Amino acid sequence: MFAIRTMGVVIALSTTAAFAGDQTQLRADELSRNFDLTRAQVIADFQAARAAGQIVQGDAVVLRPDETSTQSTVTRAAVIADYQAAREAGLIVSGD
Repeated sequence: MFAIRTMGVVIALSTTAAFAGDQTQLRADELSRNFDLTRAQVIADFQAARAAGQIVQGDAVVLRPDETSTQSTVTRAAVIADYQAAREAGLIVSGD
């Protein structure tokens, strides 16, 4: 019983340590060099970005439909022909 509890603690600590190092660093080209903005201007910029949907809320990144929808330029017949050519060339693995 003690070994199981100990393993649980070890797993929890190692998981915590793995996620602790997962912090995004800013690159130098991403930093703003404009230091003469007033507090009101910064707040106004933030509110405008939030209204435009450019600010991520929480951990999940939810994309708007216009950011994810794309129109394919390849026809269905072309996709089927590519698949059949790849299968005949032995590039598609099937089975075990």
